Amino acid sequence: MRTGVLGGTFDPPHAGHLRMARLAQAQLGLDRVLFVPCHAQPLKDTLPSASPFHRAAMVALALASKPGWLLETAELERGGISYTAETLEALAAARRGDRLVLIMGSDSLLTFPYWRRQADILALAGLAIVPRGGPLDLPQGVDPRRVHLLQARPLRVSSTLVRERLRRHEPVIGLVPRAVAAYIERQGLYGPARRKTLRRND
Repeated sequence: MRTGVLGGTFDPPHAGHLRMARLAQAQLGLDRVLFVPCHAQPLKDTLPSASPFHRAAMVALALASKPGWLLETAELERGGISYTAETLEALAAARRGDRLVLIMGSDSLLTFPYWRRQADILALAGLAIVPRGGPLDLPQGVDPRRVHLLQARPLRVSSTLVRERLRRHEPVIGLVPRAVAAYIERQGLYGPARRKTLRRND
């Protein structure tokens, strides 16, 4: 069983996330894709705008009617800072025999040298890289045999863009699934608000 793992804040989940999953599944023959919302990213000093509950609910709505695409809440349940190595270890233990593939944008790959336990990540999973624009240079220490560069036009959508448009009361049709857009409106998410600063003991 080949299992893709797509992590992120999903604040909110958008069309780019779904496109990354489609590309990886089509080009690498993945049997399923796990969407893993983080509790808090280690390389950011602010918490996500939406609560873990709302982000999980939005991901579930985005994946509805998509066979083989599943919400995985391990990082939300674990709390604190979300480290990919710990998540991959838990998934490998729970899904023995699965071949894990970590799906990420090329912009995330640039930060890979700052991730905790990079060698363990590469031992546990291959990397599927989706272009985000600009040249792609593998960071030092990343074995090119563990990397799959997906063929695609660079992604042009981000959660930051979606949140900014929502705060300006601009439409996000085509940027997020309709069910997600309806949920955001119904719950009153992403209006003008102060971001919470991340405390390192959270």
